[in-house]
Amino acid sequence: MKPANTLGSPGAPAVGTLTIEQTELIHTLLSSLGLGLVVTDGSGRVLLFNSAAKDILGEALDNTAPQDWPKKYGMFDPDGSTLLSEAQSPLVRAIGGETADNVEIMIARPGDMAIGRWCSINLRPLKNADGAIGGGVLLIQDVSERKVLAAEVARSNAALQQFASVAAHDLQEPLRSVVGFQDMLALHLGNNLDDKSAHYMAKVKGGVKRMQVLINDLLSYSRIQSRPQQLELVDSNIVLADCLKSLTASITESGVDIQVEPLPSVLADASQLSQLFQNLLGNAIKFAAPGRSPRVRVSAQRQGAEWCFSVADNGIGIEMEFAEQVFLIFRRLHPVSTYAGTGIGLAICQTIVDRHGGRMWIESVFGEGATFKFTLRAATLEFL
Repeated sequence: MKPANTLGSPGAPAVGTLTIEQTELIHTLLSSLGLGLVVTDGSGRVLLFNSAAKDILGEALDNTAPQDWPKKYGMFDPDGSTLLSEAQSPLVRAIGGETADNVEIMIARPGDMAIGRWCSINLRPLKNADGAIGGGVLLIQDVSERKVLAAEVARSNAALQQFASVAAHDLQEPLRSVVGFQDMLALHLGNNLDDKSAHYMAKVKGGVKRMQVLINDLLSYSRIQSRPQQLELVDSNIVLADCLKSLTASITESGVDIQVEPLPSVLADASQLSQLFQNLLGNAIKFAAPGRSPRVRVSAQRQGAEWCFSVADNGIGIEMEFAEQVFLIFRRLHPVSTYAGTGIGLAICQTIVDRHGGRMWIESVFGEGATFKFTLRAATLEFL
């Protein structure tokens, strides 16, 4: 008969003990984990080695010293070719009292013909009731699929960036030729250019200009997705002030009243945050309601570990059934003849917020105005 485990559990026949059934249930749960769990004593003797750990590492080697784990189990540096030193052994580090998360290594078992696995390891010391370290705990996750996907995404982004750059150059050149030949034709015709011909030529020039803007916007969109971010502590007040300076002409022409409440510092890419503010403010100005003095208010409110920013206007608003569609690339709710634009601006905003790990949405009452909201990580951990 198996002795009762000394792990405490409600419902056990005695305080501080587990029944055989409860012990077996715990072992079943540990075996069903998708994460490899390894627990050893100070000498490296295996106390717990679940099925996921066996799948990743192979059979448990009871007589293997902690410093020999890299050689016995095939543990390599992230480069995939340099064997971990004895001091770098995750078990040595854990038994030595170190706590670490997401330690990335390559595990390629000796004699295993399969390609090695990229793994992320969390390591902890195993402490006794008196607080003394009596062993080590390893939690191992196979992240090979994630690594492969990340590599594919990186290659895709590089290809996208290259395509966008080539397209921007190669498509702009014939457009410039069209404009050049049109100007030459107008000069050649001189006074013989009648009103109808002048009208058609203006249409051509307008179409070329819209195409140039579209190409540039597409290039901006691809750059947002492919360029690495430089997250740092950013004062939103300074970024917004610079945006307002760049929008001086539009602000003056529209007569918009922009009210800005004190904004926080956040962890962000300053250049992308600037583009985000500029696109949202530009939209608020563009979609002002006819016959109504335009107003825009920019504010932020703390929500746990995030700041929720709001850019609210009193413009034409949108019907909420289109609330998600406005963030789709090329999705327009109005004809170009009514409101200029390429339909990429809000898609860029959404991409910027997504890449910062935030959320973005719109709240609107049709005919009364719209409020665009997005969240960014706070620069401090204190919850207000």
